[in-house]
Amino acid sequence: MRNWYLNLFFSLIFFSHVSAQTPNISGKVEISMSTGQITCDFIVSNIPDLGKDYQVLLNKGFNIKAIKDANNSTLDYDGFYNGKTKGEGISYIPLLKDSTYSNPKKLHITYTGAFPIYTDTLNFIDFKGLIAFNGKTLRAADQSKWYPIIYDTKRDQLLEQVTYNITVKTAPEVKIYINGDLPKDGPIAKFSSQKPIAPLLFVGNYKVQETANALFLNTNMDKRQLMIFEENVAAIKSYYNSVIDLPYLAKNVFIEHQPVEKYKQGKSWAFATYPSIAFAGMSLSSMIDEKENKLKNHDDYPFLAHELAHYYFGNILRPNSTLNWFFLESTAEYLSFKASEAKYGKTFTAKYLKDKVDGMKNFKAVSLSTVDDMNKINGNYRYHYGPLLLRGLEQAIGEKRMFIFLKDCLAAKDELTDYAFFKRHALKSGITEQEWASFEQDFIKTENATAKIILAN
Repeated sequence: MRNWYLNLFFSLIFFSHVSAQTPNISGKVEISMSTGQITCDFIVSNIPDLGKDYQVLLNKGFNIKAIKDANNSTLDYDGFYNGKTKGEGISYIPLLKDSTYSNPKKLHITYTGAFPIYTDTLNFIDFKGLIAFNGKTLRAADQSKWYPIIYDTKRDQLLEQVTYNITVKTAPEVKIYINGDLPKDGPIAKFSSQKPIAPLLFVGNYKVQETANALFLNTNMDKRQLMIFEENVAAIKSYYNSVIDLPYLAKNVFIEHQPVEKYKQGKSWAFATYPSIAFAGMSLSSMIDEKENKLKNHDDYPFLAHELAHYYFGNILRPNSTLNWFFLESTAEYLSFKASEAKYGKTFTAKYLKDKVDGMKNFKAVSLSTVDDMNKINGNYRYHYGPLLLRGLEQAIGEKRMFIFLKDCLAAKDELTDYAFFKRHALKSGITEQEWASFEQDFIKTENATAKIILAN
């Protein structure tokens, strides 16, 4: 596993988006797998000079014991009473003399929280932002804000990617994994990453499977199943390399876990926190048709391709602002259907688009040009309607310029991904004002553009 780790280490150099200054997290985490309690003692250092334009975000299930400065002096802070939430976290603002503590270089934050352990009685929802104990494993992704995240309020940017040195203490006979390092045996293990990455925590009594190009946590596949799975992953990456023209260098860590939501038969979901991709409610081995040497279901290919596309949109480009969900999820879904078209042909495209169009015929869309809150782009919009809008843009400008546009978006740095960003990079990539005006009229400035979608070229 050492050689695999070295390859992972060097690949992180390329796929991490390095800002001018990246926060560092150091300290310890204690986890009770039997009670769901998590206690953290962290020092956040190397904080960028944001003046007073910052907040500290922590999951709303945590109670802060204290926030201290570099001199170990206890600070006042806003957020303990009537705190404002941002996503899954409460916003805390360290204070100095009744005003925001300007440019703290280091903050020492200690906190504790207890979270439900879901076994027989399940939640109504499970998603990436939940700190999830299911009786066998603990899953806490960056979106859950299990570690302190600095929020740059001026640029509307969550500084989720950090360097870290973290010691985890938990139950014996478990595996512990933090994104950016290798899984290790409990009850105590040390983890570190000197390259910026969003830490995902996965703890439990699971086995680790290893191949040349990936690790598999909590999976149960034989060698042939692993080979077939990897062949499909390699095909998707190869396609993205060819059309985006940016090397896909991540060596993935694939994770299986039981959801804490009661699923209907056949439902499953996944999320990506690179290089990890976590799957809930499904067994990766069940995707494999060993006799035919392929994935059993055509729908599994775009499902996998969507998560792999987040290497680009979600990792290289970390969206924010009003079109956060559009540039995070709609782009990944668009790329997944293009990868699947390359695999299965135009017949797949026609069926895929027909299913999307039929499902969205009665949808009333808020125009992307008027979205003033990212959450106005709901689940149906981001996963179903948004990809149709991108298909509409492809119809207007052609596939070649569409990929030039997407690549140009990926090259953007420290920009708000709002509607102005959408238009600016479309024009920058060679789309004419007339083509953009026509696209806006047909697809953006209408409540429903599904009738304009061409099912197959």
